Amino acid sequence: MPEPTLGEKVTHAAGEVGRSGNGLAMLSFVGAIATLAGIAALVITSGRMGMRAVVIGVCLCVLNFVVATYASWILVPVLVATGMVSLAWGYVTYKQVLKHNREC
Repeated sequence: MPEPTLGEKVTHAAGEVGRSGNGLAMLSFVGAIATLAGIAALVITSGRMGMRAVVIGVCLCVLNFVVATYASWILVPVLVATGMVSLAWGYVTYKQVLKHNREC
């Protein structure tokens, strides 16, 4: 059996990543692309541009690791904070509607 070509290997790897169902893989993918684009910009412009893209790419990869590792610790506080903001927004909207109805 002949050895697979580079294109076949890349296609197989992309298929495996797609089938893994890991929703956080997109953060690493975008982070890697941003890092590579930043490095290319640093090389092309002799270090004048591209550092922001490198930092954003590295931060996205780190964010992926943190969320994957501490998802259970992050989920509950985010849900509680979202609920509190929604309740506060609803309360403010309710007060504004009551104030507007009293003025009319």
